[in-house]
Amino acid sequence: MKKGLRALVAASAVTGLIVGAVTGSSAAPRNNPLKGEGKNMKIVANVGYPGGTDMEFATIKGHDYAFAGSASGVGGAKAGALHVINIDNPAKPRVAATLNCSLYQADIQISYDQKTVIMGADSAGGPDGCLALGQAGFMTVDIRNPMKPKPIGFAAIPAGSHNTTAHPTKPYVYNSDSELAKRGEIQIWSIKDPSKPKLVNTIPSLPHSPHDISFNKDGSLMVTAAISHFDIYDTSDPENPTLLYEGQCPGCSITHDAKFTPDGKHIVIGDEGGGGGAYPCPGGALYFYDFSTPPVPVLTGVYEPDELVLAKDDQGGPEGCTAHVFDFNDKGNLVSISWYSAGTRLLDISSMIGPSFGGNTAAGVQELGWFEPDGGVSWSSKIYTNDKYIFSNDENRGFDVFQYTGK
Repeated sequence: MKKGLRALVAASAVTGLIVGAVTGSSAAPRNNPLKGEGKNMKIVANVGYPGGTDMEFATIKGHDYAFAGSASGVGGAKAGALHVINIDNPAKPRVAATLNCSLYQADIQISYDQKTVIMGADSAGGPDGCLALGQAGFMTVDIRNPMKPKPIGFAAIPAGSHNTTAHPTKPYVYNSDSELAKRGEIQIWSIKDPSKPKLVNTIPSLPHSPHDISFNKDGSLMVTAAISHFDIYDTSDPENPTLLYEGQCPGCSITHDAKFTPDGKHIVIGDEGGGGGAYPCPGGALYFYDFSTPPVPVLTGVYEPDELVLAKDDQGGPEGCTAHVFDFNDKGNLVSISWYSAGTRLLDISSMIGPSFGGNTAAGVQELGWFEPDGGVSWSSKIYTNDKYIFSNDENRGFDVFQYTGK
């Protein structure tokens, strides 16, 4: 989601600082009904809270956790928090802790050593903003004990942190401010000491800053989704990236998200049509590129859902319906993706070959299933450890768990 396309929350700085971490037993959420419609997917669990946005996962001391953000600018005045959810049994998630720190948009990343959550704020935090009080940027949270997440540091960035990206093998955070009105840039921060993030370099991104950044598995390459274009960089030296390629997917209106497949041989780019506002289905597409012969990616297909259920907002008007946050399973043959009002969708990309233009389905891309829960607007959908379960962080419902029921 891009600045200006959804309302930002302007939080005034006031004196005082409250950092609240509570366990699930003392702050049990009110869960939403397990109802909706779909194909080859069913909803099996919900941890209810308003304003769900981004989420990431980690295995710590033998237990699997989801670290899910929620934001007041998405779900109302009391929505902002970091939710730590135990998913050892995906069908029965349990709240391990809730850190009541309200940051907008609460983009979530986890450091390469799985000791620190990076939580983004692209507007100044208010009295419930914890270390973001009166400033934008990103906050570092100690998660070595997931039951007691603790804010420990803050990187003050005037343009804010619309998205951050943790380097997969080294203690660095790359900042995306998603600014269009000023000269674009990417900031590189060291979190060798997570309590004291240190700016180590700023590189240009022309004509404007990226919306999001992703790395390949070893961190030697990065791809940026920069709204009007996408760029590929050599990051062998993580403090001094080198631009290798600049291009744009045909038909993209807002190049929102770009990711390498786990084997590094393909790149998938998402177009967020309408920027998350009201937008007709099927919305922006996914674009698939062959990257087996770097540095030039080759477009091999375009995907939009064949079957969509069009939801409406509480006032009866159209909701956003477009590609949003997606991710791969570990093998790279499956993609889970949020499509806002059209719910969560699961794709098989294992046979992604050959060009496919003029149709709704890329060659080799198969939609295995989808689910749209009642009243849901899914922001991010991801897979972790078990391919039969897909997790969604929903603007209205909070944390949903879906089970794939197809063959």
